[in-house]
Amino acid sequence: MTSSMQAYLASKYMSGPKADAILAKSGGKKKKRKAAGSTPTGSTLIKDEDIADWGAAPQEADDDEGVDAVVAEDRGFKKRQKKDAESGWETVREPTPPAPEDEQPQVVDEPTPFTGGLLTSAQLKKTLPKKNAQKVELTQEEIKAAQETVYRDASGRKLDMAAERAEAARRKREREEKEAAKMEWGKGLTQRDEAERRRKELEAMRAAPFARTKDDAAMNEDMKAEERWNDPAAAFLTKKRSKGLRKPEYTGPPPPPNRFGIRPGYRWDGVDRGNGFEKKFFQRQNERKRHGAESHDWSVEDM
Repeated sequence: MTSSMQAYLASKYMSGPKADAILAKSGGKKKKRKAAGSTPTGSTLIKDEDIADWGAAPQEADDDEGVDAVVAEDRGFKKRQKKDAESGWETVREPTPPAPEDEQPQVVDEPTPFTGGLLTSAQLKKTLPKKNAQKVELTQEEIKAAQETVYRDASGRKLDMAAERAEAARRKREREEKEAAKMEWGKGLTQRDEAERRRKELEAMRAAPFARTKDDAAMNEDMKAEERWNDPAAAFLTKKRSKGLRKPEYTGPPPPPNRFGIRPGYRWDGVDRGNGFEKKFFQRQNERKRHGAESHDWSVEDM
């Protein structure tokens, strides 16, 4: 480092005998500084650690000795933030607004532990747990809506059950109407005439008196005209015969023969559930007839 640089650093940033020696060597002059007692609180302090050993140090120092100056930090700025008459600084702060009511600190009474013995009503209320939830009075419609089951479809969409019930009732009504129309068109003339006759009978009974005696002519005629399949006198007492009521008969495939010629009942399903005696009986009769015919033919063969 050149001597002019050392002289500049000594004149600007150093103090004490070492700085004076460097300035004297270079031929420059250093400005006098104020005394330590008159230095204000916020001024820069320069600490020389080699002042005690200055006399033993050689006169000619290295070129890098002038760079090792130690400069103390100015710690007076933080102190000047406080209100100080000498410094002239004053801290300006905005007034803190008061906290709202809902953020005010609340005093909570700690529950007194139950120790037993007689308690007054006030002490008992303090020991019992308090219900914070207030009872809300609900109407019947709200209670019913809360208790109603929620139905959802496959996609998770909520279903309106009232609309679904109305739609189901409409489909059921349409289905019943179609079935009634189908049954009406499927009926024959006889069923329609019978329904018309019943309707006329109901109209006549509406105009008839409440009590009917044994001398009622219309009732007696109706009872005489009624046909029964097991009536023994129907052949000579009934004036008019119709194809109405008669004993049902079997009309299926021909049944197997029997010795007495009895026909099966009209409910027979066509399955022979006998032990096979009737079949063997008729086979034996046929064999006997065949043997007789063969014997007769053999006896007259040579004639």
